[in-house]
Amino acid sequence: MECYYKDDSITIYKSDNLELLRSMPDNHVQLIYCDVLYNSGKDFGDYNDNLGSAVEAVEWYRPRFEEMKRVLKSNCSIYIHCNWRLDSYLRILMDKVFGPSCFRNRIYRQHSGKRGFYSNYDSQMDTILYYIKNPNDFIFNEIYGDTENIVPLFEYGTLAGRDDIRSIGDVKIDLKNQQKHWLVSPSQFEKMAANNEVRIIDGLPYRYSTVIPMGNLWNEPEMLDSYKRIDLSEAYATPKPDAVLNRIIQVSSHPGDTIADFFLGGGTTAAVCKKLGRKFIGCDISQKACDVTIQKLKTIAGTYNK
Repeated sequence: MECYYKDDSITIYKSDNLELLRSMPDNHVQLIYCDVLYNSGKDFGDYNDNLGSAVEAVEWYRPRFEEMKRVLKSNCSIYIHCNWRLDSYLRILMDKVFGPSCFRNRIYRQHSGKRGFYSNYDSQMDTILYYIKNPNDFIFNEIYGDTENIVPLFEYGTLAGRDDIRSIGDVKIDLKNQQKHWLVSPSQFEKMAANNEVRIIDGLPYRYSTVIPMGNLWNEPEMLDSYKRIDLSEAYATPKPDAVLNRIIQVSSHPGDTIADFFLGGGTTAAVCKKLGRKFIGCDISQKACDVTIQKLKTIAGTYNK
C-alpha cells in the first residue's frame, strides 16, 4: 500500500481499497461516498469494470462494505453511487451489512439528456444508496438559499407514533383528527416554532423558511454529466459533477470532518472536500485516477493562492 500524495488535509493512497480499509482504525471517518464499479463488463485500460456475475460482484463488495461500516463513526452516513446493473443487489447487501433500519433513501441522479437508442429505453439515471450507521443519531444538515419556501409539515393518512397533538401559542394541532400525520419530530417542530417559521393555514402546519427543499430526484442542470474533459489529456471524460458532492458533503458532514472515497476515479470528492474545508482520505488502484485527482487539487491550490 503506497501513500501517493499528502498535504495538510488530503491523503491519497494508490492501493486496493480493501487493503487500505483493513489498515484503518474503527470509527475513523464521518462520511463515506463511493462511485463504485458498475460492473459494465468494459475494460477501460487503467481499470477493468468486470466483476463477473451479479452474485460474484456482491461477494466482491461484501468485505468492502463490512469494512466501510467498521471505519465509519456512529452518527455518520455512507453514499454508494451505482446504476441499474447492481443497484438492487447492492441494496440487499447494504441491508444485510448496515441493517434495513439504516436505509434512508434511494437517490436518483439524472446524468444525461435523451440519447438515441434503437431497442430499449435510454438509461438516464444513476442510483445513490444512502445509509446511516445509527438510525437514532445521524448528521443531516439543512441547506439554506435566498428564496423563502412554504413546505407542509404533515402528510395524509394516520400513522402510529406520528399522531401526537402539538401546540404553537394557543393553537393546538391534532393531525390525527384530520386523518393526517406529522412529517417532523416534536424536537424539530419546536425548533421551527422557536425560529418563528411555523404558520397555521386552515388548521394545518406549514414551514416558512429559506431552507432549500430536497427530494431524492436530483435532476437540476448542474447535476448532469458535462461530458467534457478536464485539463489532463488522459483524464476521465465523465467525472461526477461537483454539485453532487457539494450536496452530499454539506448535508452529511461538518467543516473539519474527515470524508473517505475508496473509488477515487476522477477525484471530484477530493476536490470538493478541499473547497468545503473537509479532510479527505481516498484511494484507487489506478495510477491514472491518483494523478488526475492530484492535478485537480493542485489547480484548486493555485486558484486559492492567486
